[in-house]
This record gives sequence, structure tokens and C-alpha cells, in this order.
Amino acid sequence: MKRREFLHDASGALLAGCVGGGALGKAAAAAGAPAPAGQGGVPDARGPRDRLVVSTWWFGLAANGAAWEALRADGAHPLDAVEAGVRLPEADPEVNSVGFGGLPNAEGVVQLDASVMRGDTLGCGAVASLENILHPVSVARLVMEQTPHVLLVGPGALAFARAQGFPEQDMLAPKAKQAWEEWKAARGKAGAQGAALAEPFEVARATSLDHDTIGMIALDRGRFATAVTTSGLAWKLPGRVGDSPIVGAGSYCDDQVGAAVSTGVGEEVIRTGGCVSIVEGMRRGLPPRRAAIEVLHRIRRAQQALGRQGDVAFIAVSRGGEVWGGSLLKGFEYAYTDGDGTRKIAGEVIA
Repeated sequence: MKRREFLHDASGALLAGCVGGGALGKAAAAAGAPAPAGQGGVPDARGPRDRLVVSTWWFGLAANGAAWEALRADGAHPLDAVEAGVRLPEADPEVNSVGFGGLPNAEGVVQLDASVMRGDTLGCGAVASLENILHPVSVARLVMEQTPHVLLVGPGALAFARAQGFPEQDMLAPKAKQAWEEWKAARGKAGAQGAALAEPFEVARATSLDHDTIGMIALDRGRFATAVTTSGLAWKLPGRVGDSPIVGAGSYCDDQVGAAVSTGVGEEVIRTGGCVSIVEGMRRGLPPRRAAIEVLHRIRRAQQALGRQGDVAFIAVSRGGEVWGGSLLKGFEYAYTDGDGTRKIAGEVIA
């Protein structure tokens, strides 16, 4: 079976529900009551698992379902699972920070970033500022598998996707277009009334719309993979790239140690090499919670030094299956799936 056919079979039913207005993802979110992550970083009292999937935010619940089914397939690698999982929010117009539903840049153009990584070979691939392609995560995987490169950007990434047979489409969903038109009209009204308009570099300041990248980790008996995909900051400057396609910033995994993914204001994660720093902390012997909190404290100090604001959250998983998720600000939650099902976990807010 070809990989694209496998992905369709693994996630087709869930994808149909999500694309039809995001109903499945929202139902899953409503059913998954938040639970405390706990100070030890373990989602519940049963302890670590050797096979699991974790991902960021409410739409991770449905995404985890597709990933788990893929992970259980004969001969599947965790990379198959994370790709199958994050393709769901990429195609869901109700998710306004990923893929087809993603809010556009300041010019009304949806530009997408994505990356994948596998922990056995440290193989990785990424795309940034990619336009007109529904599944940038799958393009990122082919960058890893079909080229000697790690990251392709802009027109080059689009040309590569075309050459690999990916169809093009208009990626500005109706709700996203309406939101952009309202934002643009509000800026124009402010200018007409004599209010000072933001300078171009201020367009991409963090807002409540900017924090919902999906990052996913799959662990299968010592094997890791990660995937992240996003439309980035709402109303960002054209060409802006966040942490998601930067391997080591927005994600990282190593079968010998563990894995981490991030969500939030990507610039803050890039400045600290967020996810590779967490993995290296675990390599030094720190548990996931301590390794991640160490990096979050570093981010907070850097923000305070120059008066910056914005949330950052991480999920970290050790080789032994210990999981921790948390953030700078209240509200982060993540989806956790193992053989006993899927539940929503309330991330810890660091002091």
C-alpha cells in the first residue's frame, strides 16, 4: 500500500467529520474533561506508557484518534502516525490556526509552515511560507525523504510540492477571509479617524489568535516521531516564519532521549532553541517537567528584559513514556492517547 493511500485509510473517517464544520473535533473536545497534569508530569496515576500519542489543544483530540489508528497498523512507524494525525486540523476550516481554516497574513494570503522528525535517524524535513497546498506536513515529509535538504521555503517549496503531485487550492477559508476583511476594515477606520496605525513590524504582535499550532509526538516502544503544522501568527508580515518549521525550535526528538513540541509565540521559542533545549535537558538526566520548565523560565526572563509578552507552551515526553505539558500563561491544554483511550489534560502553568 502506498503511503498516501495508507494515510487516507487511517484518517479518512475522522477527516470527513472534521471537514464538515469541525463537528468531530468539537464533540471530542466537549467529551474530554480537563484533568490536572500533576507535578510529576504524568497525566494520571497509572504511570508512563510505552505507546502513546500527545498533541496540543482541543483539536488534538480528533487528531490523536487518527494518529493512534495509524500507529496500530502493521509495520507503521510513529512518523506515519503523526503525519496522519495532524492532517486532520490541516483540512478543518474550523481550526483558525492550522491549514485551510488558518488566518492569513496582513495581505490576506495564507502561508503555511510545517515540519516532521523521526528519532532513530534524526531525519527531518520542513516547509515554510508555503501557499496553496492543503497538507504542508506531507510536503515536509517528502522534503526529508526525497531531497538532501531539511527546509524549503516560499516559491521553492511550492514548486517542489507541484513536482511531487500535490494539488493546489485556495487556502483562504470563508470564515478566515471574513475575519481578515474585518481586521483590515478596522485598521482603515482607525486611520481615517486620525489614529496612529501600527508600523508594519507591529502587525504580528501576539494576540489570542496566535497560539494554536498543532504539535504532535508519537512514541511506540522506544521509537519517536514529531510533527508540527500551522498557519502562524494572524495578520503576520508576509514571509514571516515562526518556530514550527525550525527543527530544534518548534520540535525535536531523539530515540535515545525523548521528544518535545511547542505552541505559542514562535519568536520566543526560536530565541531559546526551545525543543532541542528540552531534549538536551532530558539527556542530562532531567525529567520532562524540569527540562521544559527550565526553558520556559528562560523564555520568561528574555521577555521581561525587553517588555515582550505572549504565551509559550511545551509538551515533553521522555524515552520511558513520562509526559509533561505546560505553559507560561493559563489556558493551555493537550490531548493524550494510549491503549485506554483519549483524554484532554490541563497543562501546568509555571510559577
